[in-house]
Formats: sequence, C-alpha cells, structure tokens
Amino acid sequence: MHFNGSLNELKVLVAELGIPCRWQHRGAFEMAVFEDGISNLKLNWWPGTGELRLVGDPEVRDDTLRRLEALLKP
Repeated sequence: MHFNGSLNELKVLVAELGIPCRWQHRGAFEMAVFEDGISNLKLNWWPGTGELRLVGDPEVRDDTLRRLEALLKP
C-alpha cells in the first residue's frame, strides 16, 4: 500500500477511520499509534518511498486495512 501525499494529508485521511491515534516521528518513517483500547495497531509510513504498512492484531487489522485501502483509492 502506498501514499505519496504529505504527512498532513495522511493525518486527515487516517482521521476519517474514526479511530483515535497519536503520531510519532521515528527517523525514516512516521507512525500512527491507534488508541482504540482493544488492539495494538500501528500505521507506519515512509515518506521517501510512500510505503504504508499497518501492523498489529490481525483480527482488528484486516478490517482497518480494508477501510484504509478504500480511503486511498482515487
């Protein structure tokens, strides 16, 4: 999965998921840590390549991944 916009644009898109999160800068990538109280989901984004990777509990991740992919479609 890829996103080639700005960090602010990605934050707006992720906010549309309706899951509270906080953002952290981690050197080469940015990370959204979701604070939903039931999972350990994290969204990692490498601005240099545009790569997006959602990691965490598969039971929650798969649904969130589908929703995020739908938001990323042009």
